[in-house]
Amino acid sequence: MKNRWMIGMVLSATLTLASWGFVQQNQTDKQGQQQQRTQQQQQTQQQKQQQQRTQQQRQQQQKQQQQRTQQQRQQQRAQQQQRNQYALAPLPNSSAVVATVNGEPIRAEELVRATYDWFGASAVEELILERIVDQEARKQGVRVSPQEVEARYRQQLQNAEAQVPPGMSLDDFLKRNQFPPSRLYARIRTQMLAERLVERTVNLDEFVEYSQIIVRIPGTTPEQQEENLPQAEAKAKEAYEKIKQGLEFTEAVKEYSEDPFSRDRGGKMMWQNRQFIVPDIRAQLEALKPGEVSEPFRTAGGFMIVRLERTGNQASAEEQRDLREQAVRLRLSTYVQELQAKAKITNTIVKPFTPPQQPPGAPRPQPGGRPQPPAPRPEPR
Repeated sequence: MKNRWMIGMVLSATLTLASWGFVQQNQTDKQGQQQQRTQQQQQTQQQKQQQQRTQQQRQQQQKQQQQRTQQQRQQQRAQQQQRNQYALAPLPNSSAVVATVNGEPIRAEELVRATYDWFGASAVEELILERIVDQEARKQGVRVSPQEVEARYRQQLQNAEAQVPPGMSLDDFLKRNQFPPSRLYARIRTQMLAERLVERTVNLDEFVEYSQIIVRIPGTTPEQQEENLPQAEAKAKEAYEKIKQGLEFTEAVKEYSEDPFSRDRGGKMMWQNRQFIVPDIRAQLEALKPGEVSEPFRTAGGFMIVRLERTGNQASAEEQRDLREQAVRLRLSTYVQELQAKAKITNTIVKPFTPPQQPPGAPRPQPGGRPQPPAPRPEPR
């Protein structure tokens, strides 16, 4: 009996524990399910938020793309309008009346024939020159924007306005001088392309800055100068020795130089292109490094000592800009001639003409009616 009671107690406790464990497990399962639902809800919410952000980003990107497309179209329309503004005018109907004299008409057909015969040779050569420069620019990837050409064009118009006679419009003035907008715009564009091409060939070390001491040989006749030559040579050597011993070059200039033009500047000369320096001075400068001083050397009027100050690549940014512009002006005409000489040209109106190569700086003769070489670039303000 006692054993049965004990067994009943054990069974009751076991059932109670099992029941409690079941409850606990059930609560745990419910909590897990609740957490799972919460996590799923959070994930769903995050996915919705991510989708909203992605949609907003797509909308923003689409809006930006639409804006870029609209800007590109506006730019293309503006450029097309600009091209149309400076494009060659279409030929009129051959029977169109372009002028009358006492009621007698001059028709477009007559004008076209006269223009072709009278001005065709110069016009076709200018078109050839434009095409040569344009081809080389495309080959080298050189461009000028319509805005840049337009700015130079407007500047040229301002310059032309000062020359317009009273009572004449600027447009008529340009046409009477054979420079309607189409030709002026094309000429400016070609010039700017040629300048960009030449800029690629510029070596700033073609320019040097140097200082000089000049000791003149006294005398007005060859005999007097020959007699006084040793005196001048001794003075130049004395100046050189003192410089070697530490005398500042500028002080030596004050004490020994007899050149009134450079003495007040400490002997310093302005930037010069090597090709325009007289050969005997250029030879001395080419043998020096910046800061070095030459020994005295004989010149036509006496003895000189030179010190190389700087080459173009050592110039300041502003100086380099000016030197580049100067180099472009010096090189431009020769560069275009070189392009002409290399090009294969056929011309059914006149035989192609390639000017002979001239020494640097020499004036180039211009046949009648040929376009003049490009004008110098406007100086920076």
